[in-house]
Amino acid sequence: MTLVDFIAILATIIISVLISFYLGRRWQFWFNVHLSGFCQIIYWLAICFAGLSLTFARLFNNFLASWLHLLLITISGLIICSVFITVIFDLIYWLSKKQFKPHLWLKVCYITAVVALFCFGHEMAINPQIVHYQVEIAKPAKIDHLRIVQLSDIHINADTSSKMMQQMVEKVNALKPDFIMITGDTLDARLKPFIEKGFDKQFRQLQSKYGNYIIFGNHEYLGTHATDNREEDIIAAFKQANLKVLKDDIVYLDELGITLIGRDDFSSSRYDVNRASLSDLIMFAQPEKPIILLDHQPRNINEVAEQNVDLMLSGHTHGGQIFPINILVAMMYKNGYGIYQDSNHHFTSIVSCGYGFGGPPLRFMTRSEIVVIDVSFAPKTTVE
Repeated sequence: MTLVDFIAILATIIISVLISFYLGRRWQFWFNVHLSGFCQIIYWLAICFAGLSLTFARLFNNFLASWLHLLLITISGLIICSVFITVIFDLIYWLSKKQFKPHLWLKVCYITAVVALFCFGHEMAINPQIVHYQVEIAKPAKIDHLRIVQLSDIHINADTSSKMMQQMVEKVNALKPDFIMITGDTLDARLKPFIEKGFDKQFRQLQSKYGNYIIFGNHEYLGTHATDNREEDIIAAFKQANLKVLKDDIVYLDELGITLIGRDDFSSSRYDVNRASLSDLIMFAQPEKPIILLDHQPRNINEVAEQNVDLMLSGHTHGGQIFPINILVAMMYKNGYGIYQDSNHHFTSIVSCGYGFGGPPLRFMTRSEIVVIDVSFAPKTTVE
């Protein structure tokens, strides 16, 4: 465990404990909870356990039974919903000058609101939308139009259902893509569920005209220290699933007149893997031809634009997934979600908020998605 990992875990625990204290205190008020002695100890232990459920699910992921892991992340989702509803109730309480006080119907309304919010957030997480983008590349190719379907951040784990994956396959195939491009975090730290639950066979059903390409995200690397989960094991499994793995690779698609670059993930250096610089990769590309870049994390897009890249596809951010994290994501990245265009460099960045989800099975102010990008190219007559 690195120092950064340790600090992140410590910060998560501190925040979880503070949230637990807030909820515990407010539940005592809204539900008229009056406990003492041993019962009070049990109450606070239960509250702290619930508040730390997501941390437990992450730290002990490799040791937990599937049902227990699912239970923990469900509890964490209910805790998040409880925070939102409690804040709303408290605001109304203070704005009403403390006239809005607990009674039976308010307790029923509180519980109903938490459950309803959880169901809504869960629906946004598991019922993806199709998002369309139109992109014009100011360079000629040997074709006039190209349809790319982008998948990202699927986060396959022991809780992922075959139904969800089959739904993904059917929706993608119905879009009739020329390319399917998967921009990282296909796995959620472990390869085992991908193989044992037969998801590799489902991925083989994905159909595109020119091929299915995949890159690593940071979550592919999370478990590479474990036996049967090494980098080469993941690559072999992806190839078995009929996915072409790009790790700092350049693919010259001569029949289309375009160049495809797939970068290794930014986090690879933490696992003793040296990621090539984009400038080194671009040296082997043909700048007069369209260049499409796959890079999991949408970092340094100004520098990417200056490197003659025409279209960059990324994921990683989940669009923030849960409010107010989406605000933090917007502050951290020039393009944290959606489409960004730099007309000076004829550059486009598209960041998907992902097909799956990380942590609790919820999305607020974001929604799981499949991205469709219809690309058009400059007329061949513009070549001098």
